[in-house]
Amino acid sequence: MDHLTQSRPDDNTLAGDFQLLSQSGLIDLIPDPALVYHRSKDKLVLANQPFLDLTGYSKTDLQGMSLSAVMPEEPDTNPSNEGRQISLQVSSGEIVPMLLKVHSLSATNQVVVLVFSKLIGEHLLRQDLLDQEFRYDNLKLLTELAVQPTINQLFQLAVAITTNTIKPDFVLVYRRNSSSLWLVQEQNSEFTQFFPDQTGLDEYAKLKSTVLWRQGKPNLSSFEEIASQVQASYLFSIPIVVTENLQAIILAGGFGLVPDNEAMRYLSLMGEHTSSSFKHLATLEQAGGTMRNIRRVARIQQTVTDNLDEGVIVLSPDLRISELNPAAESMLGYASKEVFQQHAEMVLIGNETLSTLYKNAQQGISTLVGHDLNLNTRLGASFPARVHCLPVLEDDEVRSIVLILRDLSQSEQIRNHSQQLEQRAFLGEVSAIFAHEVKNPINSISTGLQLIGMKMEPDAPYAHLVERLQGDCTRLTHLVKSTLTFSKPVEYQPQPVDLTEIITSILERWAPRMSKLNVSYEFNFPEEKLLVKADLRAIEQVFVNLISNAIEAMDEYGGSLNIKINPASAEINPPQCEIIIADSGPGIPDDVADHIFEPFLTTKNSGTGLGLAITKRIVTAHEGNITVESVPGGTVFHVLLPRA
Repeated sequence: MDHLTQSRPDDNTLAGDFQLLSQSGLIDLIPDPALVYHRSKDKLVLANQPFLDLTGYSKTDLQGMSLSAVMPEEPDTNPSNEGRQISLQVSSGEIVPMLLKVHSLSATNQVVVLVFSKLIGEHLLRQDLLDQEFRYDNLKLLTELAVQPTINQLFQLAVAITTNTIKPDFVLVYRRNSSSLWLVQEQNSEFTQFFPDQTGLDEYAKLKSTVLWRQGKPNLSSFEEIASQVQASYLFSIPIVVTENLQAIILAGGFGLVPDNEAMRYLSLMGEHTSSSFKHLATLEQAGGTMRNIRRVARIQQTVTDNLDEGVIVLSPDLRISELNPAAESMLGYASKEVFQQHAEMVLIGNETLSTLYKNAQQGISTLVGHDLNLNTRLGASFPARVHCLPVLEDDEVRSIVLILRDLSQSEQIRNHSQQLEQRAFLGEVSAIFAHEVKNPINSISTGLQLIGMKMEPDAPYAHLVERLQGDCTRLTHLVKSTLTFSKPVEYQPQPVDLTEIITSILERWAPRMSKLNVSYEFNFPEEKLLVKADLRAIEQVFVNLISNAIEAMDEYGGSLNIKINPASAEINPPQCEIIIADSGPGIPDDVADHIFEPFLTTKNSGTGLGLAITKRIVTAHEGNITVESVPGGTVFHVLLPRA
C-alpha cells in the first residue's frame, strides 16, 4: 500500500487517476479485499478482485453503489491504520464480520481506499460472543410471549421483537373481525398512512407461514402492492394462525437492505410462538367471559331470590335442605346455615303431612298445597301457608327440588283491614246522615230549654237541671258540627301563606285566657318570611286546634307554651317548613298516643275526639305530615308543610 499512499492527487485530477488505477491494475496489487470510495459523493468507484471474490459482486454491480449497500451500518471512513470491526453484506444478503482499515488518496481525504481483512483471534471471538448474545436475547424474548397477560400486550411484544430483529422502517398489526382485518397497532405513521384501516380477509385467509416479499417480485397481496408503490425494498407478512384460521397478521417492511435468512427463520419462529400464545389467551378470555356471565346470572338470581316476598327452600333430590332465602328464614325462624343438610320434614312441620308433596316432586311432578295448611315456626307459632313444590329436571332426572312458601296471614290481615275500611266508610256515611237528621231536634230541644229557663225563677227546684240540659245540647250541637266537617269532602284552595302572621294572630286571641290560666308562651320564628302552600282557613284551623289543646292540657296548674318555626332538614325534598308546638302539660299516655289522630278518641270529658283527626286530615291533604312525642310533663307536636 505504500506506493498508493506516497502520492496523493487533488480532487480535480481524480477522474483521470481512477482510470489510470483501473487500467494499470494498481488496485489489484492490494492482496486483501479493497474498494476505492468517494466520500463526498457516497459512491463506490473501484474494487479489486479479492473483494469481488469475497462478496460475489461484479464490477458492474458495484459501479455507483453507495457505501450502505455493502456496509449497512455505514462505519466511520476517516483514514486510519487501526482496524475497525464492521459488518460487510455480500450479494447473497449474508452479513460477514470484517476488519476495516481506511487509507486516503486525496489531500482533502474525500477519496479513500477501504481495505478489508477477516476477523481473527480476539476480534473474531468478540464478534461470535456478540452474535451469541443477540441470539440469546431474542430467544429469551420468544419465551416471554407465552407469559403475556393480554392479547394487546402479546402483540406489543411481538412488534418489539420484530423491530429488534430486522430494524424495519414500519410495522403494522391487523386483527380479524368477522370477515375483515382491522388495523389495531402501527409504528411510524409516516409510512403506515399508506395502508388501509380495514381490508378483506379472503386474500390472506390461506396464509399459514411467514412470507418475505422483495422489490421486483410479483405482488401476491394488496399489502405487497402497497409496499411496491411506496418503493419499499422488502415486506414481511407474519400470520397469527389458530386452528387453521388466520386471526391476525403482522406486517414489517423497510427501504434498506433485505434481512438475511436467519432473520427470516427467527420471525417465522416468533409467529408460531405468538400464534400459540394467542390461542391460549383467547381461550382464557372466552372462559373469563363465560365465568363473568355465570356470575352475573347468579347475582341476578340471588338478588331476585333474596328480595322475594315468598320463601324459597332448595332441596337436594334426597330432600335435604341446601338453602333458604331471607323470606323463608323470616317465616320459619331458622338461619340457612343452621338447617343445611337437614331433612326437610324436620324443619317444615305443619298440621298436614307433606310427604305426598315430596314424593310427587321426586317423581318430577309439581304440586300445590294451600287448603287449610298451617306451618309451624321454630318457636311453635302457627301461620296459614301455601306451598308450591317444583322439581328441577335435567335429562328427565330430578336434580333438585324447590319449595315456594307463601305466608297467607299477611293476606288475611290485608283482607281484614279492607273490611274495616269498608265498614268505616259506611259508618262515615251513616254518621253524616245521622248528624244531619239529629241537628234539628237538638236545636228544638235547646230552644225549648231556653224558653223554660227564661220563665223559671233562679231558685226554682229544677233550674240547675234545665241549665245542665242546655249545656248538653250545646255539646251535642258542637259534636254534630264536627262530625259533618269530618265526614264531608273539602276542596282546598292552596296559596302562599305566612305562618308567622297566622300563629301570631291566634296567640293574641288566646292571650287573655292564657293569662287567666297562668300559662306563659314563647314564639320563635326566623327573620326571613317562611311561606307555605296552604288553604288559609284550613291551616288556621290546624293551629287553632293544636294551640287550644295545649292550653287546655295546662288549665289546672298552668305552664308554658313554646312554638317555633324553622326550615326543615335540607335532606327533605321538596323543601318543607317545620312547626313545633310544645306544652308542659301532663302528657299523653302511651296507649293513647299511638291512636291520638283517630276519630272519637279524646282524653277530655267535654271533647268530641274529632279535633286532632280533622287536623291530621287537613295536614295530609296539604301533602304535609304531623307527629307527636309525649312524656310525663310535656307533649310536642311536629308539623311539616311544603314551602311555597
